[in-house]
Amino acid sequence: MKTIVVGFDGSNASFVAVEWAAERAAHGESRVEIVTIGGTILSDESRIGESLRAAELRLRDSAPGCDVTSRRVEGTMPAALLEQAAAAHLLVVGAHRNGAANSIMSGRFLRLATRSLVPIVVVPDHWLPSDAAVVVGLSGHEASSQAVELAASEANSTGASLAIVHAWEMPVPRVEGPVSLRASPIQVRSEHARTVRRATLSVRAAYPALAVEQVLAHRGAAEVLHERARDASLLVIGSTHRGILADPLFGSITHELLTRSAIPVCIVPHAALPA
Repeated sequence: MKTIVVGFDGSNASFVAVEWAAERAAHGESRVEIVTIGGTILSDESRIGESLRAAELRLRDSAPGCDVTSRRVEGTMPAALLEQAAAAHLLVVGAHRNGAANSIMSGRFLRLATRSLVPIVVVPDHWLPSDAAVVVGLSGHEASSQAVELAASEANSTGASLAIVHAWEMPVPRVEGPVSLRASPIQVRSEHARTVRRATLSVRAAYPALAVEQVLAHRGAAEVLHERARDASLLVIGSTHRGILADPLFGSITHELLTRSAIPVCIVPHAALPA
């Protein structure tokens, strides 16, 4: 049984995060834990209890038979929430998408993601259920491979298709003595195409019935992922524990994707693997 922890603060965005968790739980055997950390926007014990009960009821209505618990935990963010989610399969949080707040909120989730040992799903507060494809960004590092594994598992569980997206650009020419060595565009593209094929073959071996689309694009990763995920149900990207912003592909674009994405974004840390 998979465990999903939802970070809940009583806001509309956190109720939408509960609804996403309910939608996910409805597709498979899951346990959902709704967790409120002390010091949130909920001002008193009675209101905390009332909001938690409302969230729990909403989840039970959406996913009958799901194992649901809710609790309030003393502590400060993000440490207390990460501790509560340490043994979970997914940590789910809601995000406001109201203009100027986007950058602040995405920065907060970046900090949360860099410290988490489990995948984090950031759900925008205008999210609506969809049976569209799961989109995953693929690069060359191990965290990216783990992101593909999780995305394939999610797509298979929900009955969606999977799109593996790999963006590539020409490398900077090397200089050896007086000679500038430029790579062949045909050779570079062929190497990147092999990367996508290997990932696709691995997914098809694990999930033979899963429909998999390969997307290879000679453009910037942020542009390609944002464009391809526009009509998706979930966007999955990988991170390394050197710090998201240190990663050459998925680091610098994570902030932009969190800010611009109209769909849930799942950030998979290097240590995380789907169960």
